[in-house]
This record gives sequence, C-alpha cells and structure tokens, in this order.
Amino acid sequence: MATRLEPYRDYSEHDVINLFSLEVGDTQDLSAWQPAKSGDFDAGVIVAVSNGKLPGDIPGFSDQTSAGANTTLRNYLGNSGQPHVGFNAYPVVETTVKPASTAGTGGTHKAVGITLRQTLAYDENNENLLRYPLKRDELQAVLPGQAVPILTRGLVLLNSKAIDGTSVTVGTSLAVGGAGKEGKFVTATTGSTIVGEVIGVGPTVGSSANDRGVYLCRISF
Repeated sequence: MATRLEPYRDYSEHDVINLFSLEVGDTQDLSAWQPAKSGDFDAGVIVAVSNGKLPGDIPGFSDQTSAGANTTLRNYLGNSGQPHVGFNAYPVVETTVKPASTAGTGGTHKAVGITLRQTLAYDENNENLLRYPLKRDELQAVLPGQAVPILTRGLVLLNSKAIDGTSVTVGTSLAVGGAGKEGKFVTATTGSTIVGEVIGVGPTVGSSANDRGVYLCRISF
C-alpha cells in the first residue's frame, strides 16, 4: 500500500498545513499513482515547497505550473482535445510541494513536514478515483492537484519505508535524506539538521535485530 504512515498519530490541527498540492511532473504517469504501488505520492513523505507563488485574483494555471503538467492533469480529467468542444480546466491547488532533499536553511528544498495522505489517481483495480469519491476517502487519499495535508510537528508511527537507515533504535535522531533518499528520514549525522527522534520501536520482523516493523517518532520541522 502506498503509505509510509501507520494508523497511530497524535498532533494538533494547528500544526497541519493545507495549502499545497503534490507537484505533478511534465511527463508524470498518473497511472502509477495507486495504492498497489509506492512512490513520491505516498503518505509519510517529507516534502519541501517547490512553488510558493500564491495565485492572483483569478486562479488558473498561468505561470504556476508547466504546460506539460497542465496537459497531464487535463488528460486525467478527461479532456477530449477535439476542436470546437468546450472543457472545464482541471481544478488544482497551484502552490506545490515535492519530496525534500535537505532540511538546511534557505532554498526551495527546505523540508516543511510530511504528507498525511496519499495522492492517488486510481485505485488498485485501476478505477479512476476522480469518479470514485467513496473509495478515495476509504484510502485516505487526495487527488492529483488537490491540497495534501502536511504535518509539521507531532507524534507519528512510521514503517520501514519512511526511514532509510540501520541500527535505528530508541533515541536515534532523524534528518532528511539527501540525493537518492529524497522524502525519507535518515539517521542524523554531525552537522545535519535534526527533524525528528525515535521514541519507540516495534518488534523485530526480519532476520536482523535492526529490522523493526514500525517506529514511533516525534517530528518537528
């Protein structure tokens, strides 16, 4: 299932941002955004602001997103592309986030929090969730272009997909992964910005004593 978050979480709604959607790339294949798969669209991904320009009085794509992303979203809506046929533009939250690569100061890659919901386009049976709102709610998901809630501080239960590291135990400090580990927590090293701490670990689930199923983490971005 496309989530790095387990059901338990404890946080204040004041620490949740609901102003950004997940960035859709120019050549993004939305057919991969489904619960049977895993990727940047998962819940529990560390994200950074990729477009923080607020929309004007008349919301629209304008210069907020690229032409390629516009086409991807319009095709998902079902744009026929035929001449003399009107269409409604795909509704989208124009401020966007993408997987973060550092929690350092400044720049567009500074981590702001983790996603609390998946961003899915289809379900595990390839049913379009745009036309299946009940299933979308059951999956605790939002559609591409919709605002995804981002948690900035609180307690969360993460599984091994969220943390890229070994010997993660109680007291381990967490930082944001770098190249190749974007959107994931890693074991903090000297000089890295600490954004979380492991305060509880689950039982061993593999052959290694370090292979834990879940990690209870306190995060603060």
